[in-house]
Amino acid sequence: MNQQVANKVNALAVSAYKALGTCLLVVILLSFITYLGMQAFFLVSEGWVVPTVIAPTDPEILQLNSQIAQQAAARSQLMANRRDVQARLANAERTLLAEQAFQERFQEALKGERAARAQALQRFSTLRRQYEHAQGEISESARAFSGMARVRTQTLHGARMLDQEAYLTSNHQLAQMAQSQLTLAEHAVDLENRLEGLQRELLGFDSVQARGPSRSPQVTTAALLLEREYTRSLLEQARVENTRSALKEDLQGLDEAVARYDQLLKTLRDSPYLRAFEGNLTVAFVPYDNLDASPPGTPLYACRAKLVWCHQVGVVGQAQEGEVSVKHPIRQHFVRGVMVEVHLQDGLSAQEELLHLGHPPLLL
Repeated sequence: MNQQVANKVNALAVSAYKALGTCLLVVILLSFITYLGMQAFFLVSEGWVVPTVIAPTDPEILQLNSQIAQQAAARSQLMANRRDVQARLANAERTLLAEQAFQERFQEALKGERAARAQALQRFSTLRRQYEHAQGEISESARAFSGMARVRTQTLHGARMLDQEAYLTSNHQLAQMAQSQLTLAEHAVDLENRLEGLQRELLGFDSVQARGPSRSPQVTTAALLLEREYTRSLLEQARVENTRSALKEDLQGLDEAVARYDQLLKTLRDSPYLRAFEGNLTVAFVPYDNLDASPPGTPLYACRAKLVWCHQVGVVGQAQEGEVSVKHPIRQHFVRGVMVEVHLQDGLSAQEELLHLGHPPLLL
């Protein structure tokens, strides 16, 4: 009796083991077939998209905002440097204009001074000739008169025909005439010195106008000081012109750098992720291989188990500019594509792992 019960239990255990093994084998085969079917479907299918939920804490959004903040700060620093260079360039322009105006007025004043000195020299030269002529006549007359008067006085005084007072008075008059001759000679020397001074001033003005060292040893110190001031102005003008050229090159370099930063910021702000986030759009990733099958208005279907029991959940909208890379929903490698706007009937559909374009994949 006990042996029969044991045999029945063993038979039931063997049957159960066989049934369990068969079930496990069927499950494994079904899983393998499902896996192969999935791989085959996504190998040939061009009708799927990946919905994307973009949140403020999304890594892409955080990274883009961080990059935008960094590049904007760098651009602001460049703009501050540009404003500083602009201010220095404007100051250099003002200094250059001031130096050029000074040089022009200096030349005009120098020409006026030289013309005045030349006229004065001409007048003094004429006066000197007239003075020399008059001095000669006066001297000749004075010598003749003094000689005659001295002889006459001596003769009259010797003949006792001229008293002592008259004799002394006559000698005093002759002495005054001699003093007048000395005064005339002194005035002639003063006039000659004045003429020489005017000639030296003219030589100095000519040296300054020639902008070169004068070989004349008669150049005045005043002319040398004028020439030094003019030379300083020329050197300052040359320095400011060099500074202006360097600042213009710096400004051009800064403008080019700012333009590059503007282009970089535009590229970052035009990112599909950021535009979708800022525009409060619902988007989905479409691989380039599937792009032709996703024109605006194409129906979208969500399915259970990715391929069966499907229902429509929305339609495709406009494609967004810019390329993105997303991990493949099955093969786990990154694929390139674009983001498209999608209009979904409910928010839960955006949480699906993938949606199908046009119709259910297996018409189920």
